[in-house]
Amino acid sequence: MKNLKIFALSMMTLAPASLCAGQADNSLVWGYDTQLESMNPYATNKGKAQLVMRNVLEHLLYRTADGQAKPALATSWTWVDATTIDFTLREGVTFHNGEAFDADDVVYTVAQIKNPDAKISAQGDYKFIESVEKTGQYSIRMKLSKPTPSAIDRLSQTLFILPNETYEAMDAAEFGRAPVGTGPYKVTGFEAGQMVEFERNEAYYDAEWGQPQFDKLTVLTLPDPQTRLAELTSGRVDFVWGLSPDDMMQLTMSPDIETVSGDSTTVTFLSLDPNARTGDNPTQDKNVRLAMIHAIDRAVVGQVMQGAASIALESSCHPKQFGCIQDVAGYEYNVEKAKEYMAASAYPDGFEMKIAAFTENARIAEAVTGYLRKIGIEATVDQRETTAWVKDYFAGEIPVGIVPWPSNGVYDVSSITPFFFEEGQGDYIGDAEINAWFAEAGSIIDEEERLRLYALGFGKMADEVLNIPMVTKVTNYAYRSGLDFTPAADGYPLIYMAGWK
Repeated sequence: MKNLKIFALSMMTLAPASLCAGQADNSLVWGYDTQLESMNPYATNKGKAQLVMRNVLEHLLYRTADGQAKPALATSWTWVDATTIDFTLREGVTFHNGEAFDADDVVYTVAQIKNPDAKISAQGDYKFIESVEKTGQYSIRMKLSKPTPSAIDRLSQTLFILPNETYEAMDAAEFGRAPVGTGPYKVTGFEAGQMVEFERNEAYYDAEWGQPQFDKLTVLTLPDPQTRLAELTSGRVDFVWGLSPDDMMQLTMSPDIETVSGDSTTVTFLSLDPNARTGDNPTQDKNVRLAMIHAIDRAVVGQVMQGAASIALESSCHPKQFGCIQDVAGYEYNVEKAKEYMAASAYPDGFEMKIAAFTENARIAEAVTGYLRKIGIEATVDQRETTAWVKDYFAGEIPVGIVPWPSNGVYDVSSITPFFFEEGQGDYIGDAEINAWFAEAGSIIDEEERLRLYALGFGKMADEVLNIPMVTKVTNYAYRSGLDFTPAADGYPLIYMAGWK
């Protein structure tokens, strides 16, 4: 990490014109907090990497800043029945290398992600797709694995379309270094973990959202928050995001910097192991779980770590998602009550606990450990690199962990439940009743019945304190004055829609 920071700073200090931030040459430098090892969306499990890839590869649909699904590579769609959607594809589109886009590319992409031998990352994101059939050169029929009310919403955030001929001629790693898409920007340079350089796609089609505005775009990896702020205020970086409230406060003194806070679909919860997936542990004891939830002032954690707009949660989902039932048993911050539950537990003298978190969530984990120590739980932070944390968590090897979940920006609880319930890879609860309720709710169309089932599931979750819902994420942005940028409702920066005023 130290060497990477030195590299980034030296690149900025000795930067050629192509790296200089500013409005004069119609370029933009984005100071990014995540190392990008690959630009292949199906070869990385880092969700944030997809935000960069959306400048290069596209979905069938795109998401507007206010959260609506609109035509992209598909110009229209029709529901045939509860599990069948017909799409008409856009004609006259070419990939960056000149390969023509048509139905074969969509069929090929789905075949790739459904192939169990392809080792696709986040394969669970695509379980709702059963198959795709070509019905014409520019038309397809998509079969869903079950009724999926959120399918259109999901398709505006997932399923990057690959060029079938080009991808077939390359391996996944090679494509990750030199990706080819239909998007508004083309990759001209890539150094894994350090930077990605783009130029405008002059052959971009007449997209509904508009046209790319920057001549050149650079994504520069700067993992250290203070380095990102320094590079922004010095004028070498134009745009940063994911800032803390303290960072935002620092920037109010910079006259050439604008700051704005926006919403997101990301929630954070403290994952426990009441079903002993990792072996016997204290969180199997309900009194311990009750002690923990009363011991943590979740509202303060949200306001300090995220900002004043952060919401303390009663269920581990975002309130604006369909099916997110927050009207469940609530637990106030009450240290004395927490101590009473600890005294009544099988661990009256306390115990040691490690809370696993990856880098950007370590501050939340640190705050939680401070609260838990007040009731006799000697908690420490087990900080891990993002990829390692994801691998270990979904392998069932993290008994207690801070889990941030963005739902891929999907406004439906069914984008959460298959991963952490329903015997998904992240299911540490293992409650057959809850799993059945959530599975049924995610596979029917009747909204009233879906809400009833979600209420049962989240109600039992809260009654038994099977995990500890924490807070919603507030997305904080800062950028050079003169940038025309609109925060998206899902918290994902749509840089390809931005430009200089």
